[in-house]
Amino acid sequence: MKTVVALTRPADIDAAAGSGADYIELRIDLFHAKPKTVCQRCDVPFIVTLRSSAEGGEFSGSPAEWWKIVEPWCPYAAYIDIEQRFSAYADEVRTRGPGVIASLHLPDTPDADTLHACEKRLRAYGNIPKMITTPHSKEDLLHLLTLTAAAAGPICTGTMGTDLRFGRVLTGLFGSEMVYCHFGTPTAEGQYHINEMQEILRLLE
Repeated sequence: MKTVVALTRPADIDAAAGSGADYIELRIDLFHAKPKTVCQRCDVPFIVTLRSSAEGGEFSGSPAEWWKIVEPWCPYAAYIDIEQRFSAYADEVRTRGPGVIASLHLPDTPDADTLHACEKRLRAYGNIPKMITTPHSKEDLLHLLTLTAAAAGPICTGTMGTDLRFGRVLTGLFGSEMVYCHFGTPTAEGQYHINEMQEILRLLE
């Protein structure tokens, strides 16, 4: 399991790089900066994300507008996060070098069959399907954990919300490739600070 620290501003890159996180996620829907200026300052690999407003971000443009913003970041990214609505550009991203994290963020947690169908759609265009759901009960969380443990290939899962925020830790223990954390400003409700997550994982070793 790899830790990802999600950043809302480039000024935090140097400090975040020293946190021990395995990846830094750049939420480019939340700031404006030139890729070359930002990405040459750090040796930690980047995940570049232009999150849509429909899935909790600030970007509200068309797929073509999404690609116009994302394309210049490709030479500097280890992965580009791509929601299904922008999936037509997945092959274009891979020809430029990065892998694709195919992401989906849901306001609830569907039943097992629906979760598996979502995973299949994401895996069809992404190297790693990323499914973040909002569990409203322990039973919901169990559905997500079961999916994670049974995945036939790499998968990233996690939870949103504060009531069952420990699900973010459990998905990692059940096989999620990555666990997303914050560095002072959460990018999703329920995120742990990278230092908190590292301490939790240390105690669970």
